[in-house]
Amino acid sequence: MVLAPAAVLAVELSPPEARYVAERGVVTLCVDPDWPPFETIDAAGRHVGIAADLLGLVAERTGLRFTLVPTASWDESLEAARQGRCRALSFLNRTPQREQWLLFTRPLLSDVNVFITREEHAFIADPGRLDGETIVFPSGTAMEELIRRDYPNLNILTTASEDEAIAMVSDRQADMTMRSLIVAAYTIKKRGLFNLKIAGQLPYYANNLGLGVVGDDRTLVDILNKGIDTITTAERAAIENRHVSINVQTVTDYGALAKVLGAVLALAALGGVWAIKVKRLNTALRREIERREELERMREDVEQIIRHDLVTPLSGIIGIPELLETEENLTPQQRELLRHAATSGRRMLATIRLAGDLARMEKGTYHVAKADCDVLGIIRAARVNLDKLFALKGLAFAVSLDGRPAGAVDRALARGDANLLGNLFENLLKNAAEASPQGGEVAIDIRLPDGTVAVRNQGQVPPDIVDTFFEKYVTRGKTFGTGLGTYSARLIARAHGGDAVLDLGEPDQVTVRVLLPGLTAAR
Repeated sequence: MVLAPAAVLAVELSPPEARYVAERGVVTLCVDPDWPPFETIDAAGRHVGIAADLLGLVAERTGLRFTLVPTASWDESLEAARQGRCRALSFLNRTPQREQWLLFTRPLLSDVNVFITREEHAFIADPGRLDGETIVFPSGTAMEELIRRDYPNLNILTTASEDEAIAMVSDRQADMTMRSLIVAAYTIKKRGLFNLKIAGQLPYYANNLGLGVVGDDRTLVDILNKGIDTITTAERAAIENRHVSINVQTVTDYGALAKVLGAVLALAALGGVWAIKVKRLNTALRREIERREELERMREDVEQIIRHDLVTPLSGIIGIPELLETEENLTPQQRELLRHAATSGRRMLATIRLAGDLARMEKGTYHVAKADCDVLGIIRAARVNLDKLFALKGLAFAVSLDGRPAGAVDRALARGDANLLGNLFENLLKNAAEASPQGGEVAIDIRLPDGTVAVRNQGQVPPDIVDTFFEKYVTRGKTFGTGLGTYSARLIARAHGGDAVLDLGEPDQVTVRVLLPGLTAAR
């Protein structure tokens, strides 16, 4: 199956992108062959469903041509992508584990995930309070990975398909499943499972279903994003409605018409009762979601007030050492202490302001005020701030630029916010130093052609946090660690249009590689 482009494209491609489409525009695609109504492979071997229709629009508007690689299951599709048999995977969520080998586009479709239980199950406000209950997922899904990580109190079962997962709940083989609202509504309506209900929703566990591109093909991701950005809300809604509606076959056996009508009336009565119950539960669910959103807004307001109330007195505290430093009767040691107090105060002020910036980065509403920054100078200043830590552990520090030791006059320029980049590299240097053995070395390797800065130290990442290394609150072996250093570093890198990735390719060595687009030597 090939989705072919139209003659006139709806997106404007750069000359390199247009050349890419002409030379490499056939994209082999692996899909989930059994995930209605999102996507399936039909009896004729065609990719059909919501995903197929959305990808058809992307193909028309970019000139790309998608060629289906047939598989028998989603697990087989994942394996085919890892083996290089397809260049992209259709309709999947971004997870830390998948980010290690896939680049993700912006979502083609977003949809909430809901808990599906039997009628008698209580509303689920917090799954962390459920003790020993079973939850079933189709094998290999993103939600299975996230629930395993975040809710170890639940016993997880896996099955081969969406239908089987929902049927296991209906048949009392599992207490619940957590699936897309669209898929849940489609399956329950299609199969008439009136003993099931929507019993809750987890905030932040939405389906943001995009394409996963194998390897490091950023040009393909950029072209796909341009196509995705052209799809309107109305077009998405029309495609959803076309696939979620259930067609009823016309009855032509007039001899059995009375029986059929009787059955229809009975089902209608049951359906009416079920609809009333679902409406009541959905109202409760909506109120719970609104309550949580209000609590989140209140938390943000409180944090903003605290940041504001800290800034004013702190500004005065910073001014006092600077004022005292002008006195003539101070000893050199006293002057040094005052400078240290002022410097520490300014760093604390910058940290308070950074907290507000990071909150906006999490929401995707922060826009970096970019200027030319000397990344080498920023890294050296960050190292100076960590003098005591490096001295305490007897650590060496080395900086290389394109494979040679960086000299005092060397500069590496990037467009960005110097304060944010300073925080990024100080966090990574501090983590590297804390994880290094006594007497070890922390090394910086800047590669201008690749636009990367590698922060390297001796040691190992504990196996149980490799997949969640950049996640919030993940930390090991630190008495006062918050687990926010690498999380904020990646947020800042992504706000600059780059990224931060973990590289464990060398034995007994940990490398965090920061991508900074436009990294160049001084002009």
